[in-house]
Amino acid sequence: MSTTAATDYKSATITGKSFVVTWLLSLFLGGLGIDRFYLGKIGTGVLKLLTGGGFGIWALVDLIITLTGNQKDKHGRPLEGYKQNRKTAWIVTAIVWVLNVILSVVMVFTLTTVVVAAVEENEAAAETNNAMPTPTYSAPAQAAPPAPAAPAVPKSDDRAQALSSAQFFSDDMHMSKAAIYDQLGSEYGKYTPEAAQYAVDNITADYKTNALEYAKILQEELSLPTEELREQLASTSQYGAKFTPEEADYAIETLK
Repeated sequence: MSTTAATDYKSATITGKSFVVTWLLSLFLGGLGIDRFYLGKIGTGVLKLLTGGGFGIWALVDLIITLTGNQKDKHGRPLEGYKQNRKTAWIVTAIVWVLNVILSVVMVFTLTTVVVAAVEENEAAAETNNAMPTPTYSAPAQAAPPAPAAPAVPKSDDRAQALSSAQFFSDDMHMSKAAIYDQLGSEYGKYTPEAAQYAVDNITADYKTNALEYAKILQEELSLPTEELREQLASTSQYGAKFTPEEADYAIETLK
């Protein structure tokens, strides 16, 4: 059997990813990039996670691509079960969107009602206070200074959970130390700065190896030139990989 025939036979026997699973992940977890992780697109999945689904725009685009049958897995294969389930997917998606709009309107209306009631209550209290005579109090002879507040100490459970999350970010997502710290304190981590610092100080990680693995993902997904790849690895911007120059250089040299 020739090499081409063997490759065609192998491709024909590999089952593509499920359209239903991809659609549901894109609909409900698209902002975290879970749909791209499922399709094997790890690099863009990480970027989608770090940007919050591209501020929602990337998540919406991926959902539309999936619903129109143009989404492919890592190997370029179409998703299984699209023709059988596309109509149901469109109907359910439309229902979810309508429910989200209704829920948003109800929440806005409720919040507006609460704010208006609070303002009216404050105005009524202010009018009552203005109508009452102001009592005169004599100051105490000596006022004791307030006791200094005790410094906040992160709970041990928070530190343990932060350390576990940090280990996941290092082992599974190959992130840098600075990126792990930022992720722990972001809206997805919500750990205190003390817990996040404890985690990055006690994590078991080889950041040079992480930089190499991250470079492989970017090279595979985006095919970046060497210098752009180095800049992406060492970038300290909000969505940069934030590896040190030494770690980025190691990844580039090893990748060659």
